[in-house]
Amino acid sequence: MNIKNIEQLKGLSVQDKLIRAAEVIEMTLGIIILVYCLISTIGMIFGVNVKSLFHSTAYLQYQLSNVCLIIIGIELIMMITSHSVDSVVDVILLAVSRQMIVEHTAPLENLLTVISVGLLFLIRKYLYLSKADKSDLLS
Repeated sequence: MNIKNIEQLKGLSVQDKLIRAAEVIEMTLGIIILVYCLISTIGMIFGVNVKSLFHSTAYLQYQLSNVCLIIIGIELIMMITSHSVDSVVDVILLAVSRQMIVEHTAPLENLLTVISVGLLFLIRKYLYLSKADKSDLLS
């Protein structure tokens, strides 16, 4: 930090300093998650055994699980940086959908997952206006 930044921080209230510290931590975590996602993507691309994809459903399921986790990581970065309800609901939808698609669960768990996804869509549609909806109203 240079002298100007230190002088600017001295004039801020404790609440503003905490907010700045939280923003720095959020950005740092976002960068770390992005690096992990990039490394995982590269590792997955070069480590895929194409022959096993066609012969083993367990291997395909494993690869799908990895892809879903990378997508959730990317959505998590978007949630951290955007601070919008849109991104929070998207991350929850992806996580719940991943659990239903990738995992072999009991019928009751599948029912609960479908109900939770439906509730998330209802929340998304009726309880707030998304960015797309706001831009449609303004035009």
